[in-house]
Amino acid sequence: MRYQGNDKDPSGQKIKAMKEELDKVKERALEVLANYEKTKAAIREDVKKEYARTIRHLENERARRESIIKDKIAQIDKLQSRIESLNNEILGLESKSKLWEHECARICDVYHGTILHYSNPGLVEVQLQVISEYTDALARFVGGHKWGKDAADMARTYRDSIFKKLQDLVREIENYQEEDISLNSARRNVAGVSGKDILSPGGTRA
Repeated sequence: MRYQGNDKDPSGQKIKAMKEELDKVKERALEVLANYEKTKAAIREDVKKEYARTIRHLENERARRESIIKDKIAQIDKLQSRIESLNNEILGLESKSKLWEHECARICDVYHGTILHYSNPGLVEVQLQVISEYTDALARFVGGHKWGKDAADMARTYRDSIFKKLQDLVREIENYQEEDISLNSARRNVAGVSGKDILSPGGTRA
């Protein structure tokens, strides 16, 4: 049998007050819980939005970096193609260089052979020996005779003329010396020209 409190009973009033207080506490607790759930949902939504923004930023950054990497790869491919093309050009130039070296050596042999054939020093020496021997023979001849004063003047005139002609002969030989057209000389000339390209007109580096 359930106990019925009496309104006039102090104990019943106390129990009723406690019940009302408990109901209020429960109501406040439910309100706080509802606010908590609402706040938690709002926080969850804010966090989701923040993560979404971060993810979009990271995705954009990744796309930007991928684009940069693709550009770099394309540049590397172009450079590799250029390097391969330059290597082929170098090989072609090296082949041409070998051909030119062979041609230079051949021309050098022909040049020296021509000089030895047409400009043999022995040919000049033979002629000078003949002149010297004629002069010796002529000196022996005049040594066995008596001569007048005019003969001495005439001999001095020819001596001076012959001496001048011999000087001219030596000068022509000195002016037309054999040129160095060897491969080493050609390389030195090329190196000299290349060096002048990086010099100022005064001969000093700019």
